[in-house]
Amino acid sequence: MHITKDRNFYKLILSIALPIACQNLITFAVSMADSVMVGGLGEVSLSAVTIANQLFFIFMILIFGLGSGANILVAQYWGKGDTKAIHKVMSIIYKLSILFAGVFMLIAACVPEQFMKAFTTDAKVIELGGEYLRTIFISYIFFALTNVTISVLRSVQTVKISIVVYGVSLITNIFLNWVLIFGNLGAPVMGVKGAAIATACARLVEFFIALGFLIFLEKKIKFKPVYLLKTDKILLKDLVVVGGPVVLNELVWALGSSTLALIVAKLGTEVVAANSINNVVWQFVSIFTMGAGHAGAVIIGNTVGAMEYKKTKEYASTLILLSVALGLMGAMVMFVVRPYVLLLYNVSQNTKDIALQIMAAGSLMLVFQSMAFVLMIGVLRGGGDTKFVLVADIIFLWAVAIPLGYVAAVVLHLPIALVFIALKCDEILKVGISLIRVKRGKWIRNVTR
Repeated sequence: MHITKDRNFYKLILSIALPIACQNLITFAVSMADSVMVGGLGEVSLSAVTIANQLFFIFMILIFGLGSGANILVAQYWGKGDTKAIHKVMSIIYKLSILFAGVFMLIAACVPEQFMKAFTTDAKVIELGGEYLRTIFISYIFFALTNVTISVLRSVQTVKISIVVYGVSLITNIFLNWVLIFGNLGAPVMGVKGAAIATACARLVEFFIALGFLIFLEKKIKFKPVYLLKTDKILLKDLVVVGGPVVLNELVWALGSSTLALIVAKLGTEVVAANSINNVVWQFVSIFTMGAGHAGAVIIGNTVGAMEYKKTKEYASTLILLSVALGLMGAMVMFVVRPYVLLLYNVSQNTKDIALQIMAAGSLMLVFQSMAFVLMIGVLRGGGDTKFVLVADIIFLWAVAIPLGYVAAVVLHLPIALVFIALKCDEILKVGISLIRVKRGKWIRNVTR
C-alpha cells in the first residue's frame, strides 16, 4: 500500500468529509429525537414508526442509489471540466426521482396497512403504522428532490449547504415533534400522527432551502430550470450503464435490509424496539466513516475524470487505512455509551437488556462495516466499478447473511448477540473481496465521453 503524501488530498478529505459528517450528525439528531420522542409513547408506538419507516428506508436507499449513480458521472465530468454534461445528468435524475417518489407515495397513501402486515401481526402496531404512512407520504417527493440536489453539489465539492439544509430541518422537526406529539402550545395530542406531520414539514423546509440555493446562489454548476425541458439520450444511456447498477445495488441492499428487519420482527416487539435504539446509536458512531466514504467517492471520481490514475491508487490506499482507524474508534465509542443511551428511553427493562446485547454485537462488527463502506462506496464505486459492487452485495447479503440470520434467529433460536452477528456477517466477506479487487487495480474506469 502506498500512502499518499499529497497534502491537497488531506485538505480535500477534511473539507468534504467534515461537512458531510456534520450533515450525518444532524440526520442522526433527527432520528434520535424522533426515536426518543416517539419512544416516550411506549414500545408499540416506537415499533409502529420503526416498521412504517421501512418503506421510507427502501425509498431513501433508492434515491441514494440514483444520486450516487449520478455522482460517478458528475464527479468525473467535474474533474474533466465539462459543466454542460453535468446539466444534462441533473435534468435526467430530477425526472427519475419524481417518478420513483410517485410510486412510493401511492403505496404509503393507498395500501399502508398491507405494507405493515408484511412485518408484523400486531393489530395496534399495524393501525398506528398505517396512520403514520398516510400522513407522511407527501414528504417523499420533497425528500427525493432535495437529496439528489445535495448529492450532485457534493460531487463538485460544494458541501456546506447541506449543513444549512439539514440544520434548519432538525430545528423544525424537533420543535414540531414537541408541539404535535405531546400537544404543547395548545395543540392537540397527536402522538404518532404528530410525528409524521412534523417530519413532513421538515422535508418541505429542506426542499425550499436546497431549491433556493441551487437557483439563486450556486456558482459552479449554474443549473437552470429550463434544462429540465430536454433529455440527452446519450447521457441517459451512460447513466443507465454506470448508475443503473448503483440504483439496483441500493434497491437490492434495501430489500435485503428489509428482509433482515422481517427476521428481527419475528423475534417480537421488544426486539424490534431494541434494534431501533441500536440503529440510532450506529448512525451516531458511523458519521465520520460515512463522511470519509462519500468524500472518498468525490475525490476518487474527480481524480479519475482528470486521468491521474497513479494518484487515484494512492488515494485509495490512504482511504482504506482511514476506514480502519474510524471503525476502531466507532466500535469503542459504541460499546462504552451503550448503558447511557438507554437512559433516554421509556422502555421495559427487558427491551433495554436486549438492546445492550445487540449494541455489543454491533460494536464488534463496526470495524468491518466501516472498511466495507469506504472500500465499496468510496473507492470502488467512486472509481466507476459499479457492477462489481452490485454483484458482491447481492451474493454476500442474499446468499450468506439472510439465510444465516434466518437459521440463527428462527431455526436455532440462538442468543440475540449471535443472531445479529449472523445478520451482519456479509460485511466481513465484502471487506475481503474488495481488498483483493483494489489490489488488482481493475476497478478504475473513466466513464466520461
